[in-house]
Amino acid sequence: MKSAKLAIVVLVATSSANATASAQTATADPGQKEYEARCSICHGLDAKGSGVFSQALKVAPPDLTLLARNNGGVFPAERISGVIDGRIGIVSHGPRDMPIWGARYAGDAAKRFPDIPYAQETYIRARVLQLVEYLSRIQQK
Repeated sequence: MKSAKLAIVVLVATSSANATASAQTATADPGQKEYEARCSICHGLDAKGSGVFSQALKVAPPDLTLLARNNGGVFPAERISGVIDGRIGIVSHGPRDMPIWGARYAGDAAKRFPDIPYAQETYIRARVLQLVEYLSRIQQK
């Protein structure tokens, strides 16, 4: 009888843990993860320009939560996408202090898919769009 109760407890605990892990995976935010991994060192975890590396830059990083407010209330998705992937340069960055992530993503893809055919531009665009979408959601009203 004890072993039957123990088996039920283990089964319930395992099911609960699996459900929790599945829920966490389903709610993982790839844009936020990408931002934290690639951008927060300069822009800060709060995206307000206070990252640990920000003081080493010639020009302070902008508050990324004010992009829409500073653009007449409209989030400038295409411009932000271009800045991230390197199509649009920013004068205040000087000689590109901010990494051009499009080129970095291309390198990442080449390492990730060495023997598998893939659409490099699609891969890069998806990574950039995850960031753009995340930034659009953290805008201050």
